[in-house]
Amino acid sequence: MGEDDTRAYAEKRRQPRHAVRLEVNYRCGDNYLFSRSSNLSEMGIFLTTPTPLAKGTRLELSFAPPGGEEPIRLQGEVVWTLGAGPGVEPGMGVRFIDPPPDARARVKALIRTFAYLE
Repeated sequence: MGEDDTRAYAEKRRQPRHAVRLEVNYRCGDNYLFSRSSNLSEMGIFLTTPTPLAKGTRLELSFAPPGGEEPIRLQGEVVWTLGAGPGVEPGMGVRFIDPPPDARARVKALIRTFAYLE
C-alpha cells in the first residue's frame, strides 16, 4: 500500500485512533511474534514492526493493560502496511474481527485511561 492509499484508508476510519503504547503479542499460524502498538481505536490497532505481514493476514492478538490486568485477546486482520521512511515508523494496521462485547468494553476503558493521561 502506498502513502496515498494509507492516507485514504486513514480518512475512511470511523473510530478515532489514540496514542497508546502497549506490548503486543500476536500469532500468525505457528509463528509467535512480538511488537509494540503506536495507536489504538475501538476497532483496530497499529503495530510497529520492521517486517509487516501481508494485507489480509489473520492474527490472534494479546495485549495487557497497565496494572497487571488479564490480557485482552482479539482476532485481527492486517488491512494496510507502512514501510520505513524518513521519520516514519514501519508497521501494519490491524482491524479487530468481531470483537466480543467484553473485549470491546475493555479496549474502550483502556483508551479512556490513556486519553486521561495525555
